[in-house]
Amino acid sequence: MLSQLGHAGMLERNIYNLIKFRIEGLTKGMGVEFATKNTRVYSVVSTFVETPMINKLFRNRKFKKLLLDNILIRKVSKESDVATAACYLTSDAASILTGTSIIVDGEWTTK
Repeated sequence: MLSQLGHAGMLERNIYNLIKFRIEGLTKGMGVEFATKNTRVYSVVSTFVETPMINKLFRNRKFKKLLLDNILIRKVSKESDVATAACYLTSDAASILTGTSIIVDGEWTTK
């Protein structure tokens, strides 16, 4: 599981960005390494997910505005959005995929 901040930088999140970018690289490297062993490697990249912690953080209007201004569809993910992507990746429908990420971020990283 990764964060959109493994694909895009954000102010005051440099250490967090560093860790997430490294995991993205590990996903790609392991995808190459294990492809010939018929083992798939991938990650699900999400934006902020609607959880009690995020709902608490959204009480801060400035923080909520900052996040929603970066999520082009103007809403956070639900747990089911992330779970659906994970289910797809573990299904036969994704049997050709490895070393890649499914990005579930409301278009945060495309702008």
